[in-house]
Order: sequence, then structure tokens, then C-alpha cells
Amino acid sequence: MTTSYISSLSLWNGPRIAAGQLQVEIANATQEITDGRYADVGLALGAQVSRSFSLRQSAAEIAALKDGNGVTALRLDTTQSILQQLQKSADAQFAALTGLTADKRVAAMAASADDTLASLTSLLNSAASGQALFGGINTGTSPIKDGAAANAKAAATAAFQTAFGFPPSDPQAATLTAAQVQTFLDGTIAAQFADPNWGTTWSQASSTTVTSRISLGETTTTSVSANGTAFRQLAQAAIVSGLGLTGLSADAQAVVSSRAMSLLSQASAGLVSLQADLGRSQARITDANTRLTAQATLVQKEISRLEGVDPAEAKVRLDAAKTQLQMSYSLTAQLQELSLLKYVA
Repeated sequence: MTTSYISSLSLWNGPRIAAGQLQVEIANATQEITDGRYADVGLALGAQVSRSFSLRQSAAEIAALKDGNGVTALRLDTTQSILQQLQKSADAQFAALTGLTADKRVAAMAASADDTLASLTSLLNSAASGQALFGGINTGTSPIKDGAAANAKAAATAAFQTAFGFPPSDPQAATLTAAQVQTFLDGTIAAQFADPNWGTTWSQASSTTVTSRISLGETTTTSVSANGTAFRQLAQAAIVSGLGLTGLSADAQAVVSSRAMSLLSQASAGLVSLQADLGRSQARITDANTRLTAQATLVQKEISRLEGVDPAEAKVRLDAAKTQLQMSYSLTAQLQELSLLKYVA
């Protein structure tokens, strides 16, 4: 014969343990109603939890790509705006020179050269979100060196002195032939804007442009380098203009103005090409974002299918647990009034 031991302590502890379990169930059900997913995904899914983790990792990667595309799109928009400004400036200068007679072009060029160089330097050193737009992969460094324009102008003046034995402002400049000036511009001056002189005097940008990952399996070029031909042509046109060659003969001045106008025209065409290239990148980012949004929707649906709970069912469990908890509290209160003698009796 087996004897069972019964005490008021054991009767009190039974509802107390049940109350703790019910409180956990209430907390879980409340969380599931709020979040729309299992409170304990691992317990609910079992072996399928690895798929849930994989899907959530994919969702996070897609979200990161979309955020990155937003930053990249802003950088491209700003770059496009600057390229448009440079192109409009080059076109305006070309149009202004075209409207002048040949004997007035060199003087007009010299008058605006310093402002043109200052504007070009400022625009090429533009940054977005703390990153240089025209530095290539050197996004942490201003692409155009401090004092580059002044140094380049001094180098061009010194080159003129070396080539002809007198400075550009010397009256002897009037004796130079058009052929001599043409050779000087096409050779000595042009060489100052070719490598390695361009890097020595002007640029600390990288010629390697930024390539951004815009989707799960796609990259695109998302920057422009200040080492591009169009920017060198703009700088060269300004330096040629700033030499102040108003003392040359009419034929020689025609060579100078023709050279500057040719550089402006070529630079404008190059800037249009750069805008077109970036425009294609912008279109690819827009398309990539559309695909990423669709992919994110599909991934989220699959996550919801695996982890999602029925709010109505969770509400039923919550109400049932609350009712049982109230009953447990009521039973505990009643048991506190009992004694072992009353129970035996």
C-alpha cells in the first residue's frame, strides 16, 4: 500500500507554477499579435529555421543595396549638374568668341581666363557626402591640387620665355609668326596637359573611376575622374587664354583664338559624352531599384509564410491564457484559506 503525502504547500505551489507558464504564454501571444511572427522562431520552425535566417539575410542585403543606390544616385545627380554647368560655360565662351571679330577675341579671352580657371577648379573639387566627385577612386582627396591654376599659368609663361627668349607681354611678341605660335601651342603647351605633367601640376585624382554594386549581380561605373580629356581641354583653353598674347600679330592672334575655341568645342563634346555615360548608369540604377523592390517583396512574402502567425488564433490563445491565469489566481486565493486539518476533514 502506497501512502500519498498531501500538504497545503503542495497545493499552493501547483497554481503558482501554472501561473508562471501562463504568463510566459501571454507574453508570447502578445508579442506575436504585435509583430505578426512567432515569438520563438527557432522553436516554431525547427529544421526550417535555417531557411528563415537565409531569407532574412537576403532581405538585409537587398535593403543595403537600395540604401547604397540612394547615395549613389545623389552623387550622380550632383555630378551631372556640375558637368552641365561646365558644358554651358564652355558653350557660352565659344559663342561669345564667335560673336567677336578676330582682333578682339584674344583680349576677351584674357579678361575671363582667371575667373574660368577659378570656377573650373572649384567645380572639379566638389564633394557629396564628404566624398570627392571627380577624384576617381581617390574619393578622400580633392582632385585638383591647391594652387594648380597659378602654377600652370606660371609654367606656361616660363615655357613661352624659354621658347622665344622674351615674355608674352614683350613688344617683340609681335614679330612671332603664326607658324611659330602654332608649334608652341600644339607642342609645348599641349604637353603640359598630357601625362605625366598633368599629374605633376594639376591633378591628384585617380584615373580609375568608382564602380558600384547596384544589385545582387550587377555593377556599374558611378563616377568621373578629373583626369578626363574634357577637363584637361577646358584647363588648357583657359591657360592659353590667360597668357595675354594681345601683342601678337593679327595672324598669330588668330591662331591663339582658334586654338582656344577648338579646345572649348572639343571639351563641350566630351562633357556631353560623359553626361550620356552617367545617364546610362542612372537608368541602370533605376532599373536595379525596381528589381530589388520586387525581390524584396517576394522575400518578405516567403518570410511571412514561414514565420507569420494568424493574429486571430494568437488572440484566442491570449484570451484563453488570461482566463486560465485569472482562474489560477482565484484558486490560489482560495487555497490560502485552507489548512491541512480542513483538507483531511
